[in-house]
Amino acid sequence: MLFENPIEIQGKALFVSDAHLRTPEDADSWQRETQLIQLLESHRGDLQHFFLLGDIFDFWFEYHDVAPKGYFRLFNLLYELNQAGTGIYFFTGNHDMWVQDFFTKQLGCKVFYRQQAFVLNGKRCLIGHGDGLGGKQRKYKFIKKVFGYKPNRIMYSMLHPRQAFAIARHFSSSSRASHKPEVFNFKNEEEFQVQYARQILEHEHVDFFIYAHRHIPVKYPLSESSCLYNTGDWLTHFTYLIYNENDDRPVIHEYGKGE
Repeated sequence: MLFENPIEIQGKALFVSDAHLRTPEDADSWQRETQLIQLLESHRGDLQHFFLLGDIFDFWFEYHDVAPKGYFRLFNLLYELNQAGTGIYFFTGNHDMWVQDFFTKQLGCKVFYRQQAFVLNGKRCLIGHGDGLGGKQRKYKFIKKVFGYKPNRIMYSMLHPRQAFAIARHFSSSSRASHKPEVFNFKNEEEFQVQYARQILEHEHVDFFIYAHRHIPVKYPLSESSCLYNTGDWLTHFTYLIYNENDDRPVIHEYGKGE
């Protein structure tokens, strides 16, 4: 049972995903990071919980003694938020799955490598990046398993960082270019996340499924008492999720459009 031992928290929570910040930084990545910082600054006075739902970085790889250059402004703010008492929850995505201990030791984040059950403001929430859920997707699941295989990660660490990041940028750009526009259309009941959610609801109640990965901001009712949310992205939509303690449910917002 997924909710056998959930994490119970209370208070205002903010969810962001899929910023795909780059190393080395380019102008677009720098701007997205700036806007993300501005969003956090605007909420830091009353924010109890901040969820990073994966693919915050276009590629992340930690060597034993080396972490990627850049992101100082964001990391500094995350550290300050953590020191002020805000819980920071970092979920790995398919682009930044090789996170090790930098975020826990240096920034005080709680890192999750798979979805996690929370009781948030009294509601049962299943939270994660949302990739690889549901049936089929055999090719994707196989590739993810290959990348997650520890010996492969060790072998990759033998590459010089300049080579490792160049290879990663090439495959990331190729993957993004291969996605046709229809890939980013929400397919309702054909969505793997929706199909997975319905499978879970057959066995236990979940108030809110909160996922990312699809780059589409979505609020999709599953029943009168259950709903699936997708945060969208911080790449083209600049959307995020806010769940206030006294609200009945989370709300999707677009950066710059007010709340």
